[in-house]
Amino acid sequence: MFLWGLLVNICRIIPSPELTWLEEAENVSLRQKSCIDGFLGSNREDDLNAFAECVKTKQIKVILALGICTDICVLDFIATTLAAHNVGLAAPLEDIVSWNVQDLMHHVGLYIAEGRGAKIAHRVSFSH
Repeated sequence: MFLWGLLVNICRIIPSPELTWLEEAENVSLRQKSCIDGFLGSNREDDLNAFAECVKTKQIKVILALGICTDICVLDFIATTLAAHNVGLAAPLEDIVSWNVQDLMHHVGLYIAEGRGAKIAHRVSFSH
């Protein structure tokens, strides 16, 4: 399993103790994103996309898109990543999975993401 973490400035200001293990774990890449959309926020100065390059290099076929707010950041990331996949910019990616048990707007975000082609998980578990 490979984890790609996209952080916004607020994550550095208010760190989550439950996620501190990610900073030192193997097969984890953390990067400061430059905008709400994590895919677009992974564009580099050389006009390549760091996330798309990671998917290609690591031969990632399935990603799990999670966040604190499914209706904005995660939805934008899913929509852009699916669009990039549809035009061959995120190969060999096959599926995007998301999950969230928040309030109504989070469910709306999941509904829209599912309508665009993401798979919605009913339960997610990690071991590290």
